[in-house]
Amino acid sequence: MSVYWSRDADVPGLPTAPSLRVALEVADLVVDATHPFDDGLRAIAFTLAPECARVRLGRSAWVATPQDRWVEVNTLAEAVAAIPSGARVFAASGRDSEDLLTHHDGPVFLRQLHRHDGTPPPGCTYVFGEGPFEMANEMALFQSLKIEVLLARNMGGVRGFPKLAAARALGLISVLIKPPVPEFETQFEHVEALLAWIRTS
Repeated sequence: MSVYWSRDADVPGLPTAPSLRVALEVADLVVDATHPFDDGLRAIAFTLAPECARVRLGRSAWVATPQDRWVEVNTLAEAVAAIPSGARVFAASGRDSEDLLTHHDGPVFLRQLHRHDGTPPPGCTYVFGEGPFEMANEMALFQSLKIEVLLARNMGGVRGFPKLAAARALGLISVLIKPPVPEFETQFEHVEALLAWIRTS
């Protein structure tokens, strides 16, 4: 039996477990399709079901071209340290990056995917916007804010790439945080390949 669990809203038509713990209690195989940077949730799942087989369904990371000006780092702290002093930064690095970004000595514009009434940290400005994003709009936004550096997590995929394409077109520096090193022996990028593997395993 397949059981689905997510932090987000339930998916209609799928048998959904009320909690991760309950889902893992009946699982023989865990298909990890979490956010590439959600190490916390992966650690919880492993703690709750250390003997359960696991495979990863996820996107490949983005790869730089000769036209890109990428600085690739391993952690958010390294990313902040790599930003040139005083640079105007557009940060699409998640809300958990706010505290560290206050250490940068230039203006930081923080992308927010959902509108809220929170107060940005010192030196930072919230920029609200919901996807899907397009390269032309990202270019116009960066130009209006006089952005010099893009900070982002390397999550792969199509939907998040327009900001990188915009930075490339404008000749901006992009500081990219590398995704965590995969710990799965078996990984798939496409659902069809995963299902074929499950049927023959």
